[in-house]
Amino acid sequence: MTEYVDKEKSLSVPNTAVLDIDVVDGIVDEGYDIYAKNAGVFGHRTPEQQMEWEKKSKRIAGKFDLYLLAMMCFLVGVNYIDKAALAWAVLFGFRTDLHLVGKEYSWVSSMFYFGYLAGQVPSFYATARLPLAKVISITCMLWGALMLATMGCKNFSQMMAVRFLLGFTEAPLVPSLISYTALFYTKKENASRTLIWGAMQGTFYLVFTLVAYGLGHIKNDALKQWAWIYLVLGLISFVLGVGWWFLPDTPIQAKFLTEEEKVIAVERVAENMTGTKGQTIQMYQVWDALKDPMYYLSILYVFFAMVPNGLSSFNTLVISSFGFNQFNTLLAGLPSSIVSAGSLIAWGIAARKFGGLRTLGMVLPLIPAIAGISAVYATTYGNHPKWGRAFCYWLINSYAVTWPFFQAHIGVNFAGHTKRAFVYGSVLVVFSAANIVGPFIFPAGNSNYSSALAIIVVFFCVQAVIAVVMRLYMLWHNRRKDRLFGQVDRKAEMEGALEGLQDKTDKENTAFRYVY
Repeated sequence: MTEYVDKEKSLSVPNTAVLDIDVVDGIVDEGYDIYAKNAGVFGHRTPEQQMEWEKKSKRIAGKFDLYLLAMMCFLVGVNYIDKAALAWAVLFGFRTDLHLVGKEYSWVSSMFYFGYLAGQVPSFYATARLPLAKVISITCMLWGALMLATMGCKNFSQMMAVRFLLGFTEAPLVPSLISYTALFYTKKENASRTLIWGAMQGTFYLVFTLVAYGLGHIKNDALKQWAWIYLVLGLISFVLGVGWWFLPDTPIQAKFLTEEEKVIAVERVAENMTGTKGQTIQMYQVWDALKDPMYYLSILYVFFAMVPNGLSSFNTLVISSFGFNQFNTLLAGLPSSIVSAGSLIAWGIAARKFGGLRTLGMVLPLIPAIAGISAVYATTYGNHPKWGRAFCYWLINSYAVTWPFFQAHIGVNFAGHTKRAFVYGSVLVVFSAANIVGPFIFPAGNSNYSSALAIIVVFFCVQAVIAVVMRLYMLWHNRRKDRLFGQVDRKAEMEGALEGLQDKTDKENTAFRYVY
């Protein structure tokens, strides 16, 4: 285990490491050797060579987009609609066929997150130590198999068991995908790519709502109406998992890159100062996270962001309470997906043009969401047009933008493989707890959801305040490091990259600065 060094008191890596060192003693990233061997070249490029390097870097990013980003998009989209399947199934006799009464539907919805919570310890291990593409592949195949198993559920107990296992098997997926994105893209590219694959939630929901609409019309004694939804989604999930098995786990393993491109790919992400991939769990980094104020701000943000997510299991019931029948409820909910996907794409374009915009993206999209849900709440009583209420409801989905921005923040603002994995695990524990609570803010057997809507308004407001505090803290912390260690120049960037490849945390690395 590497001895913990307070980076505000001393530098553990000598300045000469940037110039001509192949490897250092102790724990290093698998990309360290490549970066160290070429560090001297990196630091002495002419302007013409730098322009040529930037062209090659963009070409490499384009290859990653072609070979990897598309698969990330399919993964996120399919995973989201798998979870949305419950909201569609409830419109086609799901509660009646499984004999659910009282709060049992809420328990079925929440049980997924009990499994998700239980899966955090193995998820932490898998994310920190195992090849990420293989973790995602196995997760997706298991998920698909369990989606197919859902068709055989006959009662509340069976459904609870399957939902628990679904949550347990999905636990490694989000941290693995965030880490995977950070392995291949620079800090500047990370936010826009995260938003692109995040936009697939709304896009796939839009497409598969129409698919669910069609499947709901199937009349066949062999399968219940809602079971057809699980059959189609389960098969798609399993096939997608098989595809992920053949993707590279790190840039070094990417067969579609030349040897020169692999060196450039390592340099690109090394200068994120978060490393590429390590194989050792260092427990001192857990203590480093527990002393970090950003850790607590991050998990607080997740809690207040995720309790309102209970709306995802009740969205069709809320819309139907406006006065729509089962099929028109599906159609009336479609524009919500357009708002979600459109907002994510628009913010993705903005992030690509102006930079990360992480904390701004964690606050500003909440404004239309707060306005929309407040309007729906205010029109609970009285004879108000159902389409007017539906329009206000559509605006709520702009809050979907905040989660990919938060994920991008986690991916680049915590360095050290064990520390980042621990932060992911902690975030997902809180994520699970909040999603367990979320469905229970909605009353059972009631078409009036005003109390739940009021709670969501309050949580959105607190979520926005926490994001503002996070931005102010990052600004203060970066300026403090500048005062203590000076501005980060090219030499300091290279030293910081090497420290990142030695699995140093953001606190240990004096060249590390928050991206906000």
